[in-house]
Amino acid sequence: MDLPFDEIKEIRFSRKKVPISPELRPMYRISQIILILHLSSTKQTASLLKLQLFNWGLQNQGRYERLLKLKETGNFPVIRFDPFLNRALNYGVSMGVFIFNDTTGKFSLTKKGEVMAQNILEADVFSEEKRFLKTIKKSLSDTYILQLFKERYSS
Repeated sequence: MDLPFDEIKEIRFSRKKVPISPELRPMYRISQIILILHLSSTKQTASLLKLQLFNWGLQNQGRYERLLKLKETGNFPVIRFDPFLNRALNYGVSMGVFIFNDTTGKFSLTKKGEVMAQNILEADVFSEEKRFLKTIKKSLSDTYILQLFKERYSS
């Protein structure tokens, strides 16, 4: 079958708007990261592993419960490392909301990030996440999370 490529003079593409779930939008994830760093991280600093774990835990109520009981059980859950979280971290660094410390390998809130954290806390948004993060507080340190992770996956 021969295609009439010689007869085609131009091809036009038109963009169509595609709805994107809020959970996949970078500002949604950046706001979650800000809350995690502000409410549940010592010195408003966290490793990528901790951010991925908390991101996983914030997905639904069952995961909330597993993360809350992590200290009791000591059983690190099987989590999916979310590429959207990594993308949000990159955007947040470029926006000046977070900084990445090459020496420690951790992300920290900047002054701009602290202002955004206060705005998020005052706004009527992320109520479930705020409640959960205020409940868990700073009980799961990066060191403890890394230790559990190594115990689970070093065999």
